[in-house]
Amino acid sequence: MELHGTIIENLRMAISSAERLRGRAVYKDTLAYWHDLLHEARRARSLAGEADGAHIERLIAQLELELAERPR
Repeated sequence: MELHGTIIENLRMAISSAERLRGRAVYKDTLAYWHDLLHEARRARSLAGEADGAHIERLIAQLELELAERPR
């Protein structure tokens, strides 16, 4: 997966997009990107320091919530 910027920046952008697109259909590629981003974020969380790891964890939870509320 190719990221532009930090994992935290990418998570924030994905959350912002998911919130903006709430209730609307999105491309399968977009959903796949968000899921891949969650995978990368979990990996990065395990490598991050305590403070960054906690921040990443909160962002992961936020994006997971957005995806869980999306119709399938």
